[in-house]
Amino acid sequence: MTLRERCAFLSRWFIGRYCHADPRTLGLARIVIGMLLCADTLRHWAAAGRYYSDVGVLSNRQLLAHPSSDFNFSVFNAFSTPAEVNVAFGCALACQVCFTLGWHTRVFAVLACVWVTSLDNRLVLVENGGYVVVNLLTLWLAFLPTGSRFGIDAWQRGSREHRADSIGELDERHRPEWLDAPHVSLASFLVVLNLGVIYTFNVVNKYGETWRTGATIHYVLHLDRMVTGLAVFLREHVPYRLLQGATWLTLVTEALLAVTIFWPTHRRIARPLAIGLMFALHATLGIVMRLGPFSWFMIGWSTLLLQRTHWDALETAHRQRFGGVSVTLAANRPLALRLGRVLARLDRTGSLNFAEGPSDGPLIEAEWHGQRSCDREAYRVIVRALPLGFMLGPIAHFGTLGLGSFLLRALAHRSSAIERFFGWEHSETPLRRTQSFWPKPLRTGLRYGREGLLALLVFCSTSALLHDNKSIPPLLQHKQLKAVRATLGYLRIFQGWGMFAPNPVREDGVIAVDGYTIDGRRVDPFTGQAPDLDLSDARGLGLGQIEQDYFNRIRLDRNRVYHPALSEYLQAWHRRTGAPEDELVAFDVFWVRDRCPEPFEKQPREPENVCLISWRKSHHRARPGTPALPARCKETSAEKKD
Repeated sequence: MTLRERCAFLSRWFIGRYCHADPRTLGLARIVIGMLLCADTLRHWAAAGRYYSDVGVLSNRQLLAHPSSDFNFSVFNAFSTPAEVNVAFGCALACQVCFTLGWHTRVFAVLACVWVTSLDNRLVLVENGGYVVVNLLTLWLAFLPTGSRFGIDAWQRGSREHRADSIGELDERHRPEWLDAPHVSLASFLVVLNLGVIYTFNVVNKYGETWRTGATIHYVLHLDRMVTGLAVFLREHVPYRLLQGATWLTLVTEALLAVTIFWPTHRRIARPLAIGLMFALHATLGIVMRLGPFSWFMIGWSTLLLQRTHWDALETAHRQRFGGVSVTLAANRPLALRLGRVLARLDRTGSLNFAEGPSDGPLIEAEWHGQRSCDREAYRVIVRALPLGFMLGPIAHFGTLGLGSFLLRALAHRSSAIERFFGWEHSETPLRRTQSFWPKPLRTGLRYGREGLLALLVFCSTSALLHDNKSIPPLLQHKQLKAVRATLGYLRIFQGWGMFAPNPVREDGVIAVDGYTIDGRRVDPFTGQAPDLDLSDARGLGLGQIEQDYFNRIRLDRNRVYHPALSEYLQAWHRRTGAPEDELVAFDVFWVRDRCPEPFEKQPREPENVCLISWRKSHHRARPGTPALPARCKETSAEKKD
């Protein structure tokens, strides 16, 4: 075999194993990731007033004066008031819903990416690895044809290319080439490569002592600002030796994931194993810690590991279990023909067989295992034979909803009126194929431009991988070009991976405000209750990811420039509550911290309150009967090296 033949063989081998993506996999990934994007947007929308508007802790004016990063662009910077911010979130959600439904998928995939990165750039203070995962996943999906299956675009394309003109043609099962042809591209490889890289460096970067001794999960479960109630239960009742085993099991799981994702053979077994391990690992992490989008988007990323062989096996199993349904449609009834077209388009497993019945008979009948049914029961049998129809209990039975019963009665007894209302009693216009709106030279230019942009992103991501990870040898580390740093910064697509690496943080802490109202009460505006300056008795603080990351970052010395914004937010507390007696005349902002207990211990150590901001209203005189204000505390740094 010559060198050229060997290179051609290796190229075919590599492309066949790593550069193919099944259209069904891409369609499923679009739906799952789109739903997660919508949920994450709603999560941020709920906190929009405090963190994304000009009445919050960081207004656009203050952020533009002191950007959080060197390269920062956000569409949200054009929206200031709470009403305007609500409009921005509404637009972002609308784009993500259209992307999820697969309507103009290419356009809304790009717009969804713009809104996601804009949301991250608007408040970099709360960014963590999960936000980077969201940015990366949304970006890679924009280069893939995720609308080729399970979406409005796919439905409309199929309708334009083929239409059964009689009931007899419904059984032909027209399957255009694009419906099953795998998508072969560099992006198909990159989206899986990036997933494997995350787990590879998550293992390699965890070289710290706590991972070797198995103490990591013990320390993590004692971070009250991050954990859920389940984590509190585990740390109080699970023996330390079991927590050690769980720490080492986490490392083994991540190492197995890196291997199974890249394993070139036996992918029918390796890829489902990787999906199962990802679900188990991240579902556990997601229910014991409040890490934002990381766990759930990693589970969504796992859907891209499904192969053609898995889909074929699922279709065969579904056809054997629910197939063999004979559907009889009334002849010469336009409504029956249109129902048959819809069912034939939905039935991609070949579970339905169509036949023509008498024109004066029922609109639709179904026969399964020798039992013949019509009306409501027929629809139930037919829906169960469709993909995922067995999971749609309320829809499959129809009878529990008044709307479903009304529609069934209308179809069964008012079909002629429905046909007249929509004009279906007349002959249909001939099917015409539409040409692409864009001329061929422009389409070719866009395709080459897309591949060029993808190559640029590969170069920048490789540079970030070598620059951001602590385990990379010094020989490979380098100073990044400004263009590379700008690309990574604007898109927020960094490649530094290593959750709780090389060691987890052992310092727990939270922002607490000791505020004094004009009527003499002490209150923390963040909680609306009396200030709690003791963290040692905490059993989980119940903070959301946005709140706890903001608290943890605002204390850092590099973010002192945003302390005036926080001070203004606290001074305006009475305007948000609408109660004049809530006006603050003095407050001290503390970073309340302690160190996590050591193994076999339960009580945290080294409690300390660090004053970050101290403010007193000028020329204020205490009302009669109210206590005098204390002296201002000394503002110091809250950074502390382990």
